[in-house]
Amino acid sequence: MVALPDEDGGMFDDYPGVDEHSCQLLGPTALVVQGLMGVLVILSLMYKRHRESPKRPWRIWWFDVSKQVAGQMFVHGVNVLISGIVAHFSSGNACVLYFLNILLDTTLGVAIIYLILHVSTYVLTEKFQLKGFESGKYSNPPSISYWIRQTAVYVFSLTTMKLSVVALFALWPGIFKMGEWLLGFLGPSEAAQVIFSG
Repeated sequence: MVALPDEDGGMFDDYPGVDEHSCQLLGPTALVVQGLMGVLVILSLMYKRHRESPKRPWRIWWFDVSKQVAGQMFVHGVNVLISGIVAHFSSGNACVLYFLNILLDTTLGVAIIYLILHVSTYVLTEKFQLKGFESGKYSNPPSISYWIRQTAVYVFSLTTMKLSVVALFALWPGIFKMGEWLLGFLGPSEAAQVIFSG
């Protein structure tokens, strides 16, 4: 059975160690990795459209995909910003913080986004009887104003999720030791840390 860390690190005191200054989220290695990941995401979405049946019209597909891309660019930028600022003021490793952001975004964060997105859409469409906020429905012909409304609700959900993650960081400082322990097995290599945390 695995013990949870206390505020001072607990079971993570003997982690192999992470070089606090070896990670640069906006350095050359990181930018190449992030660019390659962006290309892979777009290619996977193109492949998914190729396989879908029936196929969505190109404009609907573009509206759907561009919402996701806009949201993920927003989250990525916020994650880099949060990781860089916290690492700067705490003399920590930005890759550890970025890794923890991604880990929480893709676990607890997904549930928060789902809840906020559905509650917001319900309130706007059912309670206030506003049009254009129901995800994936853009009117006929597809309306850019509907896309803007849906993207705004999605970004609001992402912002709420990120605020929750930052609150968790503040409430549970031991999580940083856990992140260092997990990334510590990769050694001090910047490339390994950036690739794994991305």
